[in-house]
Amino acid sequence: MKNIFIVCIGALLSSVLLTAASPGHDIWYVAYFALIPMLLAITYSKRGFLTAWLFGTAYFIMNIHWVVNAVSEFGNAPLLVGWVVAVLFSALLGLFWGVFGWLYIKKRGANLLLACVIVALEVAKSTIFTGFPMLNLSHTQYSFLPAIQIAEITGAFGVSLIISYMNVSLASAVTDKNRQSVIFAIIFTLASLIYGYTVQNRDYAGSNLKVRVIQPAYSQAEKWIPEKKYDHMAVVNGLLRQPQTEKLDMILLPETVYPAFLNESFAGYQMLDIAGEQTPVIAGGMRFTEKDEKRSYKNSVFFFDKNNVSVYDKLHLVPFGEYFPLKTLFKPIDFYFFQGAEDFTPGSEPTVFVADKFTAAPMICYESMYSHLVRDQVMLGADIITVVTNDSWFGDTTGPYQHLAADVMRAVEFRKPLLRAAQSGISACIDPSGKINGMIPLGVKNSLDCNVTTHKGLTLFATGGYGWLAVFLFAAWYFSRRKNP
Repeated sequence: MKNIFIVCIGALLSSVLLTAASPGHDIWYVAYFALIPMLLAITYSKRGFLTAWLFGTAYFIMNIHWVVNAVSEFGNAPLLVGWVVAVLFSALLGLFWGVFGWLYIKKRGANLLLACVIVALEVAKSTIFTGFPMLNLSHTQYSFLPAIQIAEITGAFGVSLIISYMNVSLASAVTDKNRQSVIFAIIFTLASLIYGYTVQNRDYAGSNLKVRVIQPAYSQAEKWIPEKKYDHMAVVNGLLRQPQTEKLDMILLPETVYPAFLNESFAGYQMLDIAGEQTPVIAGGMRFTEKDEKRSYKNSVFFFDKNNVSVYDKLHLVPFGEYFPLKTLFKPIDFYFFQGAEDFTPGSEPTVFVADKFTAAPMICYESMYSHLVRDQVMLGADIITVVTNDSWFGDTTGPYQHLAADVMRAVEFRKPLLRAAQSGISACIDPSGKINGMIPLGVKNSLDCNVTTHKGLTLFATGGYGWLAVFLFAAWYFSRRKNP
């Protein structure tokens, strides 16, 4: 009974501490010791999997309760169903932490290896079954610029590694009197911060752009009500027609900006096309194509520039939101939520939008959370990243901040300015250092003008990716074996 009490207290305390450091709460420094209660509970209770799984489950429940909004408020399911889905999803994500807890008992003392294991499990969480790349340890640092600058070399998981190593080393100092590991962890952390302070104000050569980001902020609950369609269009068009005190180089509008299919016959398409005659316009919209009397639906980004229109179709679709996996097996559930609606069709290849003064990497919503998707477009010559998103599905929760944190990391990883336009927030202009130079808060109808400088150069991370992590993990495992044959 005493062991179970230790397990629960340690897991709960760590979940609260890490939540305090997570996006939306932003007490970034807590992340460097947030895992210690869980690690101590594992050591004293000898229940590694259970303790870490309970920690992970509690942590995700605290931070992805926006799932309830998506399922119950917008999916029209009973509130109880929304919470059941959120808890089950959290418990599933908690399994990744459970695996770490199991390994922690077996490899206790091999601190660098254990830190690498945490990062490897973050990679797995972000990849397996389409991946869940939110709420990684690195995201706790998005508001503290010096800590994330190393991402241009290591990617975001390098930041997670430093945080993990500090936590494991501090816990080891308490349980095993291993002060040497703490010294190394402090050296690595300080070296990263010194590097960050040194490079965070670096200037980048490129084109200077004056851009406008538009956030219409109409209600997601009313978006698809037919009687509201023209009211929503009027809001968007009013913001689009705002006077330009200076010549703009780009206008960015959010995902599915109009509550209709953005095909050529639609009035909104023509409105964007006219606006694009003077200023390049990037806007998200659904569209359909027809072949042999069968329609294919796509979530797309449109680029209107001097009577030319380019289109990028979303490559990475969101399960349950844009397609229903295993439809045959779960047909009743699919019909309950989607009434047999057609799935979206993914795009076939990465695309960049080329204008006179910039080459934009278009990302739609969830896609910007995946480094490899952004990298594919950067390698095609993109010198600015544009993200069109809805994020209204999160409701008034920390979900939009979690997405924003991932976008900050993308800007640093590739040293490109990143512009994000969200339907109801958070819209923002982010410079290559990850600094947010301007934002429109949640639920505010407005436009944001900002100046950005494009950047053509490639970072070490852009060219090398995460190969270093595999080497690091193998080296840590090898030396731990030699130390404890």
